Amino acid sequence: MPNSTPIVYVSSESKETHSIVSYEKSCSALIESISEVDIAWMAGLLEGEGSFGLDNRSKKRYKNSTSPPGVYIKISMTDEDVIEKMAKLVHKTYFSPARLTKKNKKVYNLHIGDRETLLVLLPRLFPHLGKRRQAQVQVCIEALEDWKKWLAEGGRSKMAKLGACSRQTSSSRKRKLVLPTSNDMVPPNIS
Repeated sequence: MPNSTPIVYVSSESKETHSIVSYEKSCSALIESISEVDIAWMAGLLEGEGSFGLDNRSKKRYKNSTSPPGVYIKISMTDEDVIEKMAKLVHKTYFSPARLTKKNKKVYNLHIGDRETLLVLLPRLFPHLGKRRQAQVQVCIEALEDWKKWLAEGGRSKMAKLGACSRQTSSSRKRKLVLPTSNDMVPPNIS
């Protein structure tokens, strides 16, 4: 049974406290309550139909981003009952895009991207996967560890400050007055 004391990350530099406390505890408890048989079933399903990966879009989108890549598990298939079972096990929702397959079947997608769930789920899936998938999952687990370290060191606060500075700089540039270069734009001098 998980520890009942809250998990709190404290930045050694800024002494700010980041508490993901109750959410992380609840995710952890839910994933830990999944039976070993269901974990093995999920691993088999993900081995054949799923993908494990890193989402680096934040670094590409924002020049000031210091955030580590996001980790995800994604699975898509036409069997709604299978996707529904997987979604229930991890307490997530699944969706179906409007497009159909070439055989006019609906596709159902499940995306697991929250780090707290993945921190507990990936190590449980790991021993049930083949070597190629284990290598992918190991990269994901290392990225999650980097995220925990980044968070504990105040990464989220530092990034927010960078964003605020960036907005101030860009707004000050927008407010800069431009003097007219021609006389037709100068108001008449009435004295």
